[in-house]
Amino acid sequence: MHAARACLVLQSERPDLAPEFIHRAFRAYFAEGRNISDIEVLRRVLQESGAQASAVLEAAARSDTKERLKSAIDESIARGVFGAPYFIVDGEPFWGNDRLAQMERWLASGPF
Repeated sequence: MHAARACLVLQSERPDLAPEFIHRAFRAYFAEGRNISDIEVLRRVLQESGAQASAVLEAAARSDTKERLKSAIDESIARGVFGAPYFIVDGEPFWGNDRLAQMERWLASGPF
């Protein structure tokens, strides 16, 4: 949950850093096997992304950020999201790390 809340903070307060954080967090977890739930690992990923890690983690711990994440989760469930990674592109769902190449083709060329 800390990583998801950190992402929400960056999306609202430092949208210029959010894509880099998302890329690095996904790579850390899915490719490198790092535990991004561990605060120190998350702190390093934030730093690697160019973020002020302490400020982001402090903002991520606020009750309003927790409430925003709860709302985002509720919306995701309503849209049929059931796992991660899960992306919706033009209404088309892509679930699983093994579907990223398919999603890239969709983004480049449109529907199959």
